[in-house]
Formats: sequence, structure tokens, C-alpha cells
Amino acid sequence: MTGPAPQPMIAAEEVGIHFPVGRGRVLKAVDGVSLAVMKGETFGVIGESGSGKTTLGRAMVCLEKPSAGRIRHAGTDPYALSSRELRRHRRQYQIVFQDPNAALNPRMSIIDSIREPMDVAAELPRAEREERARALMERVGLSPDFARRYPHELSGGQKQRVCIARVLTLRPSVIVCDEAVSALDVSIQADILNLLAELQQEFGLTYVFITHNLGVVAHVSDRIAVMYLGRIVELGRTEDVIERPVHPYTEALLSAEPVALPADLRPNKRIVLEGELPSPVSPPSGCRFRTRCRFVQPLCAEQEPPWRESGAGHWSACHFAGELHLMSNAELHPHRNVAERQP
Repeated sequence: MTGPAPQPMIAAEEVGIHFPVGRGRVLKAVDGVSLAVMKGETFGVIGESGSGKTTLGRAMVCLEKPSAGRIRHAGTDPYALSSRELRRHRRQYQIVFQDPNAALNPRMSIIDSIREPMDVAAELPRAEREERARALMERVGLSPDFARRYPHELSGGQKQRVCIARVLTLRPSVIVCDEAVSALDVSIQADILNLLAELQQEFGLTYVFITHNLGVVAHVSDRIAVMYLGRIVELGRTEDVIERPVHPYTEALLSAEPVALPADLRPNKRIVLEGELPSPVSPPSGCRFRTRCRFVQPLCAEQEPPWRESGAGHWSACHFAGELHLMSNAELHPHRNVAERQP
């Protein structure tokens, strides 16, 4: 006899986040998104600038209140809590921002910045807060010498390590990483990604990893959601989305991923999307991707595509999902691993 299904750590139910822009117009940054993030997984969210992924991430940690739909945290509606209960509840849901320089107070020393969340919570003695802050500082790879330094004395990677240590001080269950490595050098990105993986195992964390870099999200994620103009257009296990895409937008993102290869080995199968990203104030009728899709048909303008499953746990919003011949990552980048194969 099986027990009840586990509650998702984060569940979005038809979530919409809208901003008035004047003259009665509304910008729908997120428009009807539903998803579930399970305990212990790394859930990737990818899309180009303006797709709504950062706004969705902020809503997941209660920094943006949904205009429509609901966000649930392990079955709890955070907005049904009192203000005092919500303040305490939110400690379990933390976020690491894209720009570590902007996230740190330039007038606070590193140890003070790491300790600050515990100072605000004021639940532990000062000595215990200091001890935990120093232990976490060392755990993320910063020596004790950094404690009394200030942000301007650290590199970008070191600042991001400070931000990671800071979100760990309140022992969260979920961390949203919003473009957490995009501002860093490639070599430093790898170090931070490895650190995040180690911390996930050590502390039992659940991650939502938001990025525009498909290579990064494919490397760290268990599942991927692809966003376009405020909506999810494809969702599935990483290997399914990368190797068997069923939405033309996902295929275009795969083809656009840069590959460090000599000119004669670079792929010539780049799919260039024509036109600009439509405005979320006035999105196209029917399928929102139709104005840039190379497979567009009259039906695409007439009807909104249904959300349907084309494989086990592999969902997409396309009228012709499963019927189109879309190239996989291996087809688009046949020489990706050529350097690894060289003697």
C-alpha cells in the first residue's frame, strides 16, 4: 500500500504576475505558470531576457506577490499566514541574486554581512551567531582572513561565496539561484557550481536554478522548464529537453549555445529567430512564439496551444509537438566533445 504523494517544496498554480504600465495597460511578466519543485531536486528555469524567469523566481520566495494564482510552499499558502508567521516562514526560502556586488552592503564587513540574517532573526546568542557565520564563511571557501574585509576588497567569485554563506545562515530548505554565476568568469563559474552541488548534498537543499545559459542549466538540473514571454513552453527531465526537444523555441535555444571550438568545427546549423521578442503588454494571439517560429501555421494564430504530455513527464505547449523534426543537442553540436576525444 502506497502512502500519500510527497508535497512539492514549491508549487505554482496558474501564477500570474502583472504590473500596470499606465493608460490602463498591464505588463504580464508571468502569465499562467504552473509547476512543482520536489524536495532535493535542482529545477532549472531557462529563457531569454524578458521571458519572466527572474520574476517567477522572486515570486517563489515571496519577493513578488502573485496577481493571479497561488504559490504554495510544501502545501502551505504563505500569503494565508499572518505577517509574523510569514516572516518566520520565509527563512526557509532564500535567494542568491545575479550581482553579488549589489547584494552586499559596501559599509559592512564580510563577517557582518554573513551574520546579518541571524542578527535580524535575533534567535541565537551573539557568540553563537558569530561562530556560525565564521564556520559558513570557511565552508564556502573563504579563509578567516576575509572576515574583516569589505566587499570592494573581494573578487566577484569571492563576493558570490559570501552571498551563498549568508543565505545558509538561517538553514533554508530551498534556494533560488537567480543567474548566480552569469556575472562570473567561466573558470569561477565551475567552482561556484561545484560548491553549490556539494552544499546541496551536505544540507539537503532544493534548488531552483534560473539562467539564460543552457549549458549551465543542463549541467546542474534534474528537470528544466523553458520560458517564453511569461509562460512555460516546455518542461521535462534534463536529458529529454536537451536531447529530444519538442518545442521549436527549445531547439532555437540549443542551437544558440556557444561552443569553444575552432572555426572549421563550429556547427553551421544555427537557428536564427527572426524579429524581436514581442511585448508582454500585448502578446500575440494564439501561440506566443508564432511570430518567430519557422514552423508557424494558420492554426497557431487562431488557437492557444494546449499543454500536453509527449512523453513520460515531458510536457510542451505546441500544436504540433511530436510531429516536427527538431534537432537534438547532439545534432546541433556534433563536435562538442571533440576536445575531450583528442589524445
